[in-house]
Amino acid sequence: MSISSTMQTFRMPRDLVSFLKAEATREGRDLTPYVVRLLEGIRSWFGLPYTATSLLEADRKTMKLGHYEYLLHLLFLRSLELREKGPGFDAPKAEKSKGTGR
Repeated sequence: MSISSTMQTFRMPRDLVSFLKAEATREGRDLTPYVVRLLEGIRSWFGLPYTATSLLEADRKTMKLGHYEYLLHLLFLRSLELREKGPGFDAPKAEKSKGTGR
């Protein structure tokens, strides 16, 4: 099975390209695979399992939102939860030092 690629050029503001390059570098990736990963993530619901994606897609269609607008909606809902519970409320808890005095 071969995967075909198409060469495509996009015009982007310089500051956006700088941001993308910095993020790709921070993650140890080349720019093109980084951008493809972001765009593929939007298209494929970031690799979530079908049980989750089917619910999200049904919700998005019912709300009559595009993918981008729906992701904005989800981020807004998260911001409301953060305002109520505080940043990182659901982050994994760091393991406590075990008698090291640190």
